Amino acid sequence: MKNKDIRKALLNHLPCNLTKEEVYTLKQQRCAISKKNSFDVTVDHFIPISWGHGGNIKGNVYSLDQTLNRTKSSLNPFRWVKRKEVKDKINMRLWDQLIEELASQNRLTVREFTQYVNWCEENKRGLDEVKSDQRWSIEIWRSKE
Repeated sequence: MKNKDIRKALLNHLPCNLTKEEVYTLKQQRCAISKKNSFDVTVDHFIPISWGHGGNIKGNVYSLDQTLNRTKSSLNPFRWVKRKEVKDKINMRLWDQLIEELASQNRLTVREFTQYVNWCEENKRGLDEVKSDQRWSIEIWRSKE
């Protein structure tokens, strides 16, 4: 199975609560963190699908400039944003607002949200694991606390 196929399979088994209209609206917005007024955006998964966590859910998706999205790939967003080439292209005030918004959508503090994202990276799941436990990642994380 190719990485693209694995990602698609994971996406099909991870939670999804976004409507087509919500995805369309995200794609019509400006980049959530870019310094430029970019309308060339994609919908990015803050917690990468390849980690076997997150999904197409509120609290995990946002609009991101396509160029930035390619540099983020499946990196931990909290480490990715610290790279010089990324810092030069984004507005850190907008980044902080995005983190606050995603944390709020997950009913977490910013600190808890950061811990949750880092836990997801440290506890990546393969397709078989996702299929066998389709609970939302945040439920799994909370049960481990």
